[in-house]
Amino acid sequence: MNATRHKAILILALAGVLLFVLIRGVVIPYKIERAQRYEQEQQNPLTHHLSSILPYKNKYLGNASNLINLYGRLPLNGWEREFQLYPEQLKLQIQYRSSVDDPRRSEVEQALLYNSIAAFALIDNLQAIEYRFPTESYLMTRTEIQELFGDDLAGLLTQENWKSRVQDRLPDAAKTSPRFKQ
Repeated sequence: MNATRHKAILILALAGVLLFVLIRGVVIPYKIERAQRYEQEQQNPLTHHLSSILPYKNKYLGNASNLINLYGRLPLNGWEREFQLYPEQLKLQIQYRSSVDDPRRSEVEQALLYNSIAAFALIDNLQAIEYRFPTESYLMTRTEIQELFGDDLAGLLTQENWKSRVQDRLPDAAKTSPRFKQ
């Protein structure tokens, strides 16, 4: 009876060690790698997930914490920035501390366009967004975005529409937008 008990304890201990090794050596690294891949996808407008920003839909510009959280889920969220609201103009100003480097300029401009589409689609009364960098600034208006992507920006907020009407068209729209022509 004692030998059976010792064997059972030994088998349970080995199973515990094997499970520990499996979890520490396979499961946890896989989850970390998957989380890192997801974060990288969120930095690229072409692979960004619409579902991560839908909770920030709001009728009014004046909800500052909603705007900060929205931009915290959009591309360029790691760039240090400050927000300023101009409620009388229904305008948002974002002041970035970093400059736009020439090698990355097209990527940044594509992200700014994407972020603008998202903000205008999600915040009903937002009319203008000004992105300010130390050496330049970009002003996006609801009217300009509607000219590029259609009048019903809120109608873009389904996964299918977002992919086909925003993400698939984004590279061409960023290249042809008068806002980004030098």
